Order: sequence, then C-alpha cells, then structure tokens
Amino acid sequence: MAAGQKTPVPKTPLRRPVLEWVTAGFGLLVVLAALGQILSEALSGPDGPPDLSLTAGAARQTAAGWVIEVRAFNDGDETAAGVKIEGRLGQETATAELDYVPAHGEALASMRFDGDPRDAVELTLQGWREP
Repeated sequence: MAAGQKTPVPKTPLRRPVLEWVTAGFGLLVVLAALGQILSEALSGPDGPPDLSLTAGAARQTAAGWVIEVRAFNDGDETAAGVKIEGRLGQETATAELDYVPAHGEALASMRFDGDPRDAVELTLQGWREP
C-alpha cells in the first residue's frame, strides 16, 4: 500500500440501544402530558373565586386552656390568602389567620378558649384576599 492511504472500514449500521429508545419514549410521554395539561387548563374556561367553608374539629385541654382545631376548605378554583377566622364561645372570642387555603384544598388552624368549645363554638369566616 502506498503511504498515506487508509484502509476502508466497512460501514455497519448503528443500532440504538434499547435504553435509549425507552428514555426517548419516556421523554415523549412527559412532553405530551405537559402539553395536554396546558391545553386542558386553557380550554377549561375562567376560574371561579374561592369558595370557603369552616368546620370545627377535635378539642383538647392544654395548660393554656382549651384548643380546638378548625379546618378551612376551599372548593373554589382560586387560592384564598390571608384567610381570617373568628370563633365565639359565649362572650369569649378567638381569632386565627391562615396564610393561604389552596384551590380545592384545605388548611388547619387552632383557636384557644378558656371554656370547653366542643359543642358550642360558632365559627365565622371574616374574609380573605386574592394572592
């Protein structure tokens, strides 16, 4: 052979490893799912305002008095921020504020009273703001 000539290398088709195909397929599924979610949100129409409700939960006696758990539910399509709650037990009033209650979610607050609030507490939703 003459100097400077290369021996031709036979061309073999490149085979993609199975793991590469699996990874590409998974990536495609993730992209399609994200696009589907974006399309679904775009076509669902305008979001409704927060729809809040309150329920009294378990009460327990502590060294500081009685503590009752209050659950705030949001059945609306938007998050409510700075949710203010008032609880009345006879002449006694307790307040709590939740940073936020997510859309279609819930949040938990606690209120302290001197007396036993289990059957007589009245809960009132004072207000919230749009985040």
